[in-house]
Amino acid sequence: MKNNSENHHFTVVIPTRERCDTLEHSLRTCVIQDYDNLDILVSDNFSSDKTRDVVESFVDNRIRYLNPGKRLSMSHNWEYALSHVTGGWVTILGDDDGILPGSLQHVSEIIKETGVDAVRSNGCVYCWPSLLNKPYGRLSVSLRKGYEIRNSRKWLAKVMAGSTSYTSLPMLYNGGFVNSDLVKRSKEKTKQFYLSMTPDVYSAIAFSHLTENYAYSYEPLAISGASKHSIGTSAFAGNDFKREEMSPAKMFLSEPNIPFHKDLLVLPDGSPPLSFQASVYESYLQALSLAPDSDSNANHKKQLEIIIRTAGRHRDNVNKWAEAFCDLHRLDLKEILSKATRVAPIDGLKKLLARVHSHMNCISVGSPDLPVINVYEASIVAATIKHVRPSVLINIHRCILEKIQANKS
Repeated sequence: MKNNSENHHFTVVIPTRERCDTLEHSLRTCVIQDYDNLDILVSDNFSSDKTRDVVESFVDNRIRYLNPGKRLSMSHNWEYALSHVTGGWVTILGDDDGILPGSLQHVSEIIKETGVDAVRSNGCVYCWPSLLNKPYGRLSVSLRKGYEIRNSRKWLAKVMAGSTSYTSLPMLYNGGFVNSDLVKRSKEKTKQFYLSMTPDVYSAIAFSHLTENYAYSYEPLAISGASKHSIGTSAFAGNDFKREEMSPAKMFLSEPNIPFHKDLLVLPDGSPPLSFQASVYESYLQALSLAPDSDSNANHKKQLEIIIRTAGRHRDNVNKWAEAFCDLHRLDLKEILSKATRVAPIDGLKKLLARVHSHMNCISVGSPDLPVINVYEASIVAATIKHVRPSVLINIHRCILEKIQANKS
């Protein structure tokens, strides 16, 4: 390995539970980082499978294994893991996600060039074979390059207005890197960092309050994986997520966690509404102690309109929740529904144009002839795609997979 001692110190935190099958490959994307100034913390949430064996199978002194000794909620396990970060920069990686080769060095260079306390990237998604019910996965990689400096409050306002996703914000999750001093600053006000049952969403809101600007990298730095273990995927897939055992979303809701904000309510079965915007607003309310409520869209009536008009295929679920929400806050549901219905087609057109633009700047791989079977292989393929012209990718892809198989044998 190169001597990177002059570079920023990074800690990659991987919270995990009963997912040793995907963890092995996610962890491998971390250990192949050509970066010495690195800690890798695996926070095992009291798993009963072979999680510890998988972690200990890696002979790498940068890895530390943590276990709270009892089962925790997701937010509390993430909090427990963050409490073991000793300084420098930190990122949190899902146990079915991955980091692209060279990403830590690239982030360090962005930090040196900009002086920001947060870096965010998007643009790389991998569907595991277990989710597709096929012997191969599917990888989508953004071909865009470069980065820009974004004003945190401006982009938070866009999210609160429903015009962009919370994943555009400086969140502490896949592809998000923050100076750990920001976590300390938050805890000075709130005692614990996470104040919501959806820790990734909460971090996006919190760091938007705690930073003036952040760097947004158009070039992907990490892979967001979707597997049979994914909580968000199983929650929003509904009946499409067919499994014999309890789904990850139902298991998540069956266990004690930080209560959903009292102003937003939950459905009779204890679940929050199937709305990303509702999760955003819940986290916004939970994070008010970090900053005054100064956003004109951050009120019950406006947010309900946005939640309804962005409900999509989950409109029935959201409308049932909206009835109770309006009763609690004495809002006119008919008026809000009417306004949301008028605006929804415009939102739909904007989303369609955004998808077209995204597809024009992405390339997807994964087929019976060119399989990508885990997130580690996906990370190698994605890194190659970033540096090679798409016209020659198929041959390069074949060579990569041959090398991976050769290394395994």
